Parts: sequence; C-alpha cells; structure tokens
Amino acid sequence: MKLETKPELMIVVPVYNEQASARKVIIEWFHEIENWTENFSFFVINDGSTDKTLTILQHLQQKLGKRLEIYNQSNVGHGQSCLTGYREACRRDIPYIFQIDSDGQCDPQYFFRFWREREKYDVIYGHRIKRDDGWRRALASRILRLTLFLSHGVNCIDANSPYRLMRTQNLEKYLTRIPDDFHLANIALAVLLRKDAGSWRHAQIPMRFRERYGGEPSVALMNFGFRALELQKQIRSLLNATS
Repeated sequence: MKLETKPELMIVVPVYNEQASARKVIIEWFHEIENWTENFSFFVINDGSTDKTLTILQHLQQKLGKRLEIYNQSNVGHGQSCLTGYREACRRDIPYIFQIDSDGQCDPQYFFRFWREREKYDVIYGHRIKRDDGWRRALASRILRLTLFLSHGVNCIDANSPYRLMRTQNLEKYLTRIPDDFHLANIALAVLLRKDAGSWRHAQIPMRFRERYGGEPSVALMNFGFRALELQKQIRSLLNATS
C-alpha cells in the first residue's frame, strides 16, 4: 500500500456567504497552486454560511478531489476562522500556510513571488499598494497601521492583509495567546509576530488588490469605527497578557 505524502502547503480560505465568488476563486487558485506544487491541501472553512456556499463547495470537492477539504463550523467570524485553519496546519505539521480570502480580491498572479521566497522568510505579507475596492478601505488600512504604531509601538505594514504566507514552525505558541473572543484575530497574530521580529523574519511583497467578485464584505465600512475601538482594547489586553 502506497503511503500518502504529507502536504507541504495548506491554503487556508475562510468562507461566509460567498456563493457569488467561491467557485471561481477556488478554481483559479487551485490551478495556480498546481503550477508550483501538487503537494497541497486547499482547506476551506465554511463559517456557518446561510446561502448556497456549502452546496457549491461540495460540488467543487467532487470535481477537484480530496485536496479540497471542507471544514464546517458555526459562525465565529473571519479572524477566528483563519485561526481554525492555522491550527489545523500546525496540528498536521504542514510546513507552510498560505491564507487568502474567498471574495476574489486576492489575485493568484502574485503567488509565485511568495512561494519562491518561502525559505528566506518566516512570514510574508501581501502589501496592498493598489486597491480596486475604493479609497476608503485603503485609508482604513493606513489608519490601522498608524494606530498600531502610535498606540502599541508595532509597525505592521499591512496587518489585515488576507494574502500571507507563513511557516508553521513555532507558530502554535502565538496562536494559543489569542483569545476565542478576539474578533480580528488575523490582525492579532500579525501584531504578535511583529513584536517578536527578532525571531520571525518578515517580508512584504507589493501587490494589487482586486474588486470583489460579488457578495458583501464581512465588516461593513460603516462599522470600521466600532471595530477599531474594539480592536484597540483587545490589542492592549493581548500585549499586556503576553508581556
């Protein structure tokens, strides 16, 4: 009996009510990843979708095979869904995690730039220097960076970037520090890794962020102010607990 090879890469994709984009995103990314490695797991976290997302994912799984995995959970939000995937990659001892969103804004054409640098760095972020989703969201990202620096002394180029490649080695200890009620958990992880920059080699790759294929953002623009205040409190508590 031939033993299956452990994946060298897990693509983590949180999904919530993305029936308009899920199929196109997964297919285009599946084919792009295959250009660089066939030894991967495409791990989709269905975060309690209430539309036809799950049905679409199940049909795709029949077409694409066992490398497309579907993990169903009750709705906990985007950030915590990311952590679900990160923890699963750590549990399986898969060397690399690549996280994208499921709305179509993450363009596959940049992936090779991340993959070819994977041995030089421990975490590589996509720096969204051009954004087709509007100046307001670009401004929100800049304000986030400035706030994190002024309030917490952490210079994260693009802490909320959904385009990131991470080495799983030694990642678990950071994941355990993030509480289950931390809404923007992906930002929390970026802050913790940046605080420990002496141990983690960081890099940024400039990229263009596309418009959504459809659907609505998980955090509406009008809610950014409330989320920013909540994030400030949670980051402060997080850093105090780990200092």
